[in-house]
Amino acid sequence: MLYARPSRASTHRRNVVEQITEQRRAHIRRLLQIEASVFAEGGQPVWAAQVIDIARMGVGFILAEKLPERPRYWIRFRFPDSPIVDEAEMIIVYSRPIGSKGRYHYGGRILHVSQECRERIVEYVTRGNRYMT
Repeated sequence: MLYARPSRASTHRRNVVEQITEQRRAHIRRLLQIEASVFAEGGQPVWAAQVIDIARMGVGFILAEKLPERPRYWIRFRFPDSPIVDEAEMIIVYSRPIGSKGRYHYGGRILHVSQECRERIVEYVTRGNRYMT
């Protein structure tokens, strides 16, 4: 039986992709779908968002429009079945248009969040606990 060896070019591409993935995913993330609000300093304007993944130091979300350039944003969200509203300060580190309806996928690096919120994020990511208080 013959086995094809991967070409040097394909091995290099795979290594580059793995390096990029590791850089973007420095912490374990967990997928979820929850409604959220993104806002700029001062609380205005507010954009409706859908969080699609979360980690101890980052959050991925979808918006119906492109965000204006700002140094910092805040995101407000609630984990599934939790009465607690959490808020995190973040910078946008990734954005790209998705689909044909003008929506955007964003990645935010969390700069500041309460210790309690960080603990809820870690609990959700590691255990998937749906009933966090």
